[in-house]
Amino acid sequence: MLADIHHHFVYGVDDGARNEEVMRQMLTRAYDQGVSELVATSHATPGVEYFPYETYLEHLKQAKAFVNENGYDMNLYPGCEIYYTDDAVRLLNEHKIPTIGGTRYVLVEFSPRDDYDRLLDAASVLGRAGYQPIFAHVERYECLNRMERLEELHDDMDIILQVNCSTAMDHGFFSSRWFKKAMKMELIDLVSSDAHNVSTRRCRMMTCYESLKADYGKETALRLCRETALEILSRAKPLK
Repeated sequence: MLADIHHHFVYGVDDGARNEEVMRQMLTRAYDQGVSELVATSHATPGVEYFPYETYLEHLKQAKAFVNENGYDMNLYPGCEIYYTDDAVRLLNEHKIPTIGGTRYVLVEFSPRDDYDRLLDAASVLGRAGYQPIFAHVERYECLNRMERLEELHDDMDIILQVNCSTAMDHGFFSSRWFKKAMKMELIDLVSSDAHNVSTRRCRMMTCYESLKADYGKETALRLCRETALEILSRAKPLK
């Protein structure tokens, strides 16, 4: 079974599931796509927008109840996708935004046009505070078109690098070329769905796994779609 650490299925808190019914559809879709470990990474913008933690947890519990009622063999974990700001560490330390499953792992995103120094600063600040950053959908950042920068983050700063399923399966010239080069240099750590609904941005974890297996072999596909994520979740606490 597969593990998806980037998924916006909790309704009523961000631009993911718009209501409880869509959340249920997304959970069913994830289960049908072979996902057994699923992290609820709703958007958080520390110091800019209030993160509705109580609502988030209430709706996450509703999700868990639905999973249990339908006999889905699926663990759900709290988390969020942090749009990096100068207040990120403070609010993490104050437990006002969740880490992944209560661990020190944090999923972090940036503006596509942020300069490279911004990413380096985030890596340093979060690392010094004792957090292990996972940079979300790294294919989106213009400053990481240069492979030596991706390599510095991955090899020198120990940042975990995540790409979306859509990128791993994309056969467009530029995105495919970037992904193939990053894969050849072994710079991609995991693939996640970044699902927001069941139509335009649906979970495609099994579809992506099969595509990666055909292109790179079973061992690599398992590493990207399951093993690295399981390592991240090995000390996490699934919702009961």
